[in-house]
Amino acid sequence: MLDITTLSLTIGPDRQILRDVSLSVAAGEAVGLVGESGSGKSMTLRSILQIEPTGSEVTGSITLDDVDVRALRGEELRRMRANDVSMIAQNPHAVLNPVLPVERYLIEGMHDAQGQPTRTARLRAGELLEQVGIDAVDRVLRSYPHQLSGGMLQRVVIAGAIAGKPRLMLADEPTTALDVTTQAEVMAILDECRHELGMAMLFVTHDLDLAAAVCDRIAVMKDGEIVEIGLPEQLRDNPQHPYTRTLMESRPAGITWTLEGDTTP
Repeated sequence: MLDITTLSLTIGPDRQILRDVSLSVAAGEAVGLVGESGSGKSMTLRSILQIEPTGSEVTGSITLDDVDVRALRGEELRRMRANDVSMIAQNPHAVLNPVLPVERYLIEGMHDAQGQPTRTARLRAGELLEQVGIDAVDRVLRSYPHQLSGGMLQRVVIAGAIAGKPRLMLADEPTTALDVTTQAEVMAILDECRHELGMAMLFVTHDLDLAAAVCDRIAVMKDGEIVEIGLPEQLRDNPQHPYTRTLMESRPAGITWTLEGDTTP
């Protein structure tokens, strides 16, 4: 469904961020993009939505169901962002307006992007919060971001991201700022939503074990390049690239991710 071919991105005359990145994601597939900070993972996601830094020079192609998304402009680009592709950011505070309650955030998103009447959007907002595992729906809808925990905020952002039932979810380290137990709970919710909606997902993380728990394939990125792609068990048992071996050897010992809301030794 998503096909990235020889994508390169340069900022300024000599700062190359991405180098000939080629990566595909099939319908319903989850692909992990793993690497250290500064390797180009987030910029790859941003390039799909055309939100890279101003002045960037981008070459290569990105297609979604054979549509060249880099060529979209105006209303076509807005429609793609609203209905076909959603993104979950690393920090929910960067997404949520601190002076607006959660209900307003969800309703405005559905009203503006999808044209839903306010009354319909209000009902849908409650349904979305229930779908991401929030019980006290009325209280959360009335709450402002500073009144909610990090895990609750990320659930709200996931609810907003799945509102349009996107075909592709871009998840940019959505659990990095959370404690380990909450990370597992949020990832379980995201994985459940992905299967319920039949979404594909491109999941950015620096955690190989977390990627292995939720992804069908994993791509390893270093210095703006994809150095290895394989099944999680292939990378774990027989990594081919020296950098992949380094990542495997640097994993914390004694922790294995599960999606039942905890981690087990």
